[in-house]
Amino acid sequence: MKMKKKIPSFKSEEEEALFWSKHSPLDYPDDVVQADKPFHFALSLLKRAAKEHKEKKRLLTLRIELSQIYLAKIIAKKYGDHYQSLLRKWIRERICQELKEHPDIRPS
Repeated sequence: MKMKKKIPSFKSEEEEALFWSKHSPLDYPDDVVQADKPFHFALSLLKRAAKEHKEKKRLLTLRIELSQIYLAKIIAKKYGDHYQSLLRKWIRERICQELKEHPDIRPS
């Protein structure tokens, strides 16, 4: 029988931030409950967490029509971003939207 992990107690917000920068809530399914409404993190905490934890990216090849790439480049330029970063952002936003709209979707 597998031991169930428990979320530890934290002495400070820094200790908690360090813990969550190295762990996933998915590792603690019995301690994590679904929220009724989304929680919004303080921008300063998000910036610090992003600086401390850079998720590795994996190369993915997609076949996209040239016209879509061209339009993505135009839109990205308007926001001062690179089109690949913009496409990653759009994919991430859509994944979050799908998970929000379909709470029955769970990682296997």
